[in-house]
Amino acid sequence: MARTVDRVRGVGARPALVAAVLVCLVPVGFVFFVPHPLEQPFGVDFGLYRDVTARWIHGGPFFEPHQLAGPYEIVPGDVLYPPTAIWLFAPWALAIAAPWSAIAVLWWLLPLGATTVAVLALRPRPWTWPLLAACASNPTTLLKIWTGNPVMWSMAALALAVVGSTRVSAPFVLLKPSLAPFALFGIRDRSWWVGAALLVGLSLPFGGLWVDWLASLVNSRGGGVLYSVLEAPFLLLPLIAWLGRSSPPTGR
Repeated sequence: MARTVDRVRGVGARPALVAAVLVCLVPVGFVFFVPHPLEQPFGVDFGLYRDVTARWIHGGPFFEPHQLAGPYEIVPGDVLYPPTAIWLFAPWALAIAAPWSAIAVLWWLLPLGATTVAVLALRPRPWTWPLLAACASNPTTLLKIWTGNPVMWSMAALALAVVGSTRVSAPFVLLKPSLAPFALFGIRDRSWWVGAALLVGLSLPFGGLWVDWLASLVNSRGGGVLYSVLEAPFLLLPLIAWLGRSSPPTGR
């Protein structure tokens, strides 16, 4: 077993690069052979959470009425994010009158850019390259990026935690509670608890909205603890880069 691990870790740059390229061909086949692979409109998730937050800011409900009325099957358009996520959605909701493209591009650029910089800073060894390519080219990963799903921000929170000397951003993975295990990265570090305290502090202003959120979860059908399991490659990407880092990350 140890010899197998050593062989994997000793993979050269050239074969690792070839393997990574072959893995990246997966989405090409996905697009060509799967009928209507991107059925959902571009940015549909971004638009959803921006609009429901704008509605809440102007006095409307954050969760759909049917989510609070009783049992329901989860369908596109239902909001399952905790109230704390409003802090993330609010800047775009407040800028809703601005040109869509001028503001929306930051929704993708900030988390994807931060994750890319973090991974490159870790200088992952060649043996990780095919694994990183598999995470990045996973069909669910591509679809969630296409729709602008907030899971990109959970990935960025973990990426910032693995690359720096502080784990303060790791608890913010909990913006998507179904990915909670990944938020435990660095829990033994004091800075992790500082981040957790900050997250709690940001959660307090929403008061009764937490009751609505709990009701929306209890009433939902079709979710469960494995609701976001297909999104795990998002969070595995920075973790794999950290495990295969060629030098300890320093600085911020």
